[in-house]
Amino acid sequence: MFANDLHQMVLNLSNLKHNRIYLILILLTFIIYGNGINNEYALDDNIVVDGNKLAEKGLKGIPDIFTSRYAVDNKQKYDYRPLVITSFAIEKQFFKKLLPFQTKEEKKKKDKLTQANISHFINVLLYAITCMVLFQVLSKVFERYNILLPFIITILYLVHPLHTEVVDNIKSRDEILMFLFMLISIKFFFKYGDTSKLKYLLIGFLFVLISGLAKKNAIALMGILPVLMYFKSYHYKKIVLSLGSLVVVYIIYRLMSKGLVSEKAVRNLKYFENPLIFEGGFMDRLTVGLYCSWFYLKMLIFPVDLSFYYGYNVIPMATFKNWEVWVAMLFYIPLAVYGIIQTYKRQVIGLGILLWLGTMLMVINVLFPIVGIVGDRFAYMFSLGFCVVIGYLMLKLFKVDLSKETIKVQLPNSFIALLVLVMVIYSGRTIARNPDWHDYLHLYTTDVEHLQESAKVHALISNTMYPDAIMLIRNNPKNPEIPKLIEKIIYHFKESIRIDSSYATSLNNLGSVYLNFYRDYNKAIEYCSEAIKYDTNYVEANYNLAFSYKSLKKYDEAIFYALKTIEIDQDYLQGYNLINTILGESRRVNEGIDLLDSLAKEVSSPKKIYVTIGNLYTSKGESFYSESLDYFIMAYQLDESDSQLCSHILSLAKRIRKTEVVEKFSLKCN
Repeated sequence: MFANDLHQMVLNLSNLKHNRIYLILILLTFIIYGNGINNEYALDDNIVVDGNKLAEKGLKGIPDIFTSRYAVDNKQKYDYRPLVITSFAIEKQFFKKLLPFQTKEEKKKKDKLTQANISHFINVLLYAITCMVLFQVLSKVFERYNILLPFIITILYLVHPLHTEVVDNIKSRDEILMFLFMLISIKFFFKYGDTSKLKYLLIGFLFVLISGLAKKNAIALMGILPVLMYFKSYHYKKIVLSLGSLVVVYIIYRLMSKGLVSEKAVRNLKYFENPLIFEGGFMDRLTVGLYCSWFYLKMLIFPVDLSFYYGYNVIPMATFKNWEVWVAMLFYIPLAVYGIIQTYKRQVIGLGILLWLGTMLMVINVLFPIVGIVGDRFAYMFSLGFCVVIGYLMLKLFKVDLSKETIKVQLPNSFIALLVLVMVIYSGRTIARNPDWHDYLHLYTTDVEHLQESAKVHALISNTMYPDAIMLIRNNPKNPEIPKLIEKIIYHFKESIRIDSSYATSLNNLGSVYLNFYRDYNKAIEYCSEAIKYDTNYVEANYNLAFSYKSLKKYDEAIFYALKTIEIDQDYLQGYNLINTILGESRRVNEGIDLLDSLAKEVSSPKKIYVTIGNLYTSKGESFYSESLDYFIMAYQLDESDSQLCSHILSLAKRIRKTEVVEKFSLKCN
């Protein structure tokens, strides 16, 4: 394959078969990402795989997956990405006997294979397959050139450390699958362009739809495909028909996401996730977008500080006063003009620039605000254009012959040295980054060192440490590490609030720390009161206020916030237990009954309120059992599937000798 002299190496391209290239790509992928396979669950994996109820069902859960939202937690339900959750369901089906994950302490005792390890292995494998398909697509795009051009571009793409989030974060499989199926669809659109056979157009159409079911960002193909087909000089009618098929895919995706999913999408965005969502116009998005484009340029050249999240105020709301905005303008505007001109001439450099800048435009906040403002994973697609530009420039700089007819290519030793240097530096950064994704807390505490101005990062650290502190107290209340851990939790919550004073979750959780760990009810009231200024319907904050006021024996306030808790969420059982306790302690049961009765008339689901009133009447003694029975019956009429309540009504009716009720509920309860 190779021959050598003093200043250059001769590469025989006839020996560089596709199968050999595929083997190189697979080996290289596992060499640089292999040390991440032993990682466990990390960022957002708890939403899509770690404890996801639909995925846990295995193959049986797939029908429900296609009729459900992608991301679901206590407060949010959003997006439609059934293909991703389906892949996790398949994993659960075949590897459910493995431990879901291990902590670092457990691994020190005995390192076992876990479900999380399998998920990481599959991510790495999918990335290797993506790079193989990418090489195939690039070979077709640049078929006027020899195989060295697509090979070098693919290698640069494979080793780029900016892809670590996508590969190392199990949740980011949506990005991998989306891009993989986009590339496969492009292959078939090219086959349609070459053969005019409609079956290839249809297959391409189907793979685009599959790509969209991984993530709707596959719509970017509507901009990418026409440019690629123009570059390859396909007839404009084929370009138009291919583009038309993408429009149909988009319509079908929208119909599926609306027709199959009954749950309404709910996304509670916060200020720190992107202030542009809440304020600012086009000029604000433009200046922030220019700043983001400068940020991405630095990350594409070499990402010194890779991060799982950025947001406000790591990325500032830049204006024309920021020098980065002007540098970005001076760099990108001429580059964009040059790229358009060179693409029109069907030059490789032009295509690379257009793929880079065109897809980057979608994620720099100019067209619409991006949650998180910037993100390493957002570069997964547009970094390809950058690699096309860099790969082509490297080959041209050293005057490497790229003509199709050339069989033996002379590679200057200086070119080989540069390529190896880039690969070593990029691979080294990737290998060093992989262990950072080991688990939730390790990732957060590693990245906070360079994300001191990220409200979310500080909040995530505290929220992850909080249950650990509770567990330590339960297992060993005298553990000397507990006070230190609580102080860390308080510190990071306070940092989160310092950066974003409207961060209601951090305000409430900080109040909860003072309430649960220190019994400092005044501090709890201070922070939880601040939380409900920004979110009046914050259930937990209202509950914490009710509990704190009760503990201070300020019963008027305690009753108010307990009722507010129930009004917001009629299924929040802790709220009912608390109102019962408050009314009992304050000896205001009669007043409480009247207040709850009024509340029941205002809410949509008063069943549990009626049950609570019934229990309050029961607490007053046998002379009030009749009133108690009436409210239990009212509750049952709202949910006749409640067999336990039915039995309770029957028992109480027998006790007070309500013959008609006994006869009626004897039939219902049986």
